[in-house]
Amino acid sequence: MNSITYSDLANLNRKPEPFSKYTTDALWTDPWIAGQMLRNHLDQDTDLASRRGETIAGIVSWFERKISLSGKSVCDLGCGPGLYAEHMAERGAQVTGVDFSADHARTAAKSRDLPIEYWRADYLKDALPGDQDIVTLIYGDFCTLSPDNRHRLLTKIKAMLKPGGVLVFDVFTTPQFWSREESATYGHRPMGDFWSPEDHFGFHTTFLYEQEKLALDRFMIVGPNCRFEIFNWMQYFGPQTTSGEVEQAGLNVLEAVSALTGEPWLPVTYQLKMLQFVRMTGMGKQASWKSSLPKVSKWDRTEIVVALRPAFAA
Repeated sequence: MNSITYSDLANLNRKPEPFSKYTTDALWTDPWIAGQMLRNHLDQDTDLASRRGETIAGIVSWFERKISLSGKSVCDLGCGPGLYAEHMAERGAQVTGVDFSADHARTAAKSRDLPIEYWRADYLKDALPGDQDIVTLIYGDFCTLSPDNRHRLLTKIKAMLKPGGVLVFDVFTTPQFWSREESATYGHRPMGDFWSPEDHFGFHTTFLYEQEKLALDRFMIVGPNCRFEIFNWMQYFGPQTTSGEVEQAGLNVLEAVSALTGEPWLPVTYQLKMLQFVRMTGMGKQASWKSSLPKVSKWDRTEIVVALRPAFAA
């Protein structure tokens, strides 16, 4: 039987150092939670984990207009169940998807006879495919990484790209950060069966780091036979901050555009995309557990950055 002490609760409400603990892999390597994550990704009634299919189709459509997918080698990092990868393959791209778990995506691609190869890998640690025309990193993956890991990943992506290749990724923006609030909540099965099929209680603390424009959603789940913590870090960016990190890795920013339309990003909409895309999605105020996960809503202020590997990059 698990028990909780005063010391446990005091620690839960003590603000940790930025990016001092990572648990991202647990969301995709724990069999139960991974299954719940997959269900949310595939749920067409919500944008909780992935955008709806028609929205993804629209985003990939403007990818095609801006950078042309047909005949290109494309690597989709953090591909999840392959929602973007499938749309890009349908437009003639030779796609490689990389994720912690790609079993569902691999089965779906095979059933539809799509030219997609899936790698089960950690893109921060493992080898990645080279000679890519395009690399994508979609739905805020970049924002969950520490500064050191962001630089490490951008450097790896530069090595993946052919000269003149393009990176497309998205980031969450600073106006989204200011829409958030610190909070501490507690509940019985607060997200239903998401964390565990067994009876459990959940504690959720949200910390904000104003200087860094960083948020942490820290969860502690306690049941008769389980006890674990999840640290969800989310970095928020402005255009200059994003461009600076991209350029430090030896890439040139081509454009910042709206995630949904591909049109030039405007501060009034807070939606940005670039060639070598950076995307950031909106997060609502933390009034409930479900609002702590990225989703499309009135708070959505997505930036996508498109970056280019120069033809004569060092």
